Amino acid sequence: MSGAVFPMWVFVAVAAAIAVAAFAVAQLQPGAGMIVAVLGSTLWVAYVAQRGARMRVRHD
Repeated sequence: MSGAVFPMWVFVAVAAAIAVAAFAVAQLQPGAGMIVAVLGSTLWVAYVAQRGARMRVRHD
């Protein structure tokens, strides 16, 4: 096993989705895009870390 939780394209796609969502929100409410970007990236990192930990427990 390579140890990767997701293929690289998934990380790029999620980063792009977070950026587009943050941009769209910032167009509606100035300053709110930063909140979307921070919350989105934090939730994504937490999910990937949790999934990676679960994968290591099953395969180690």
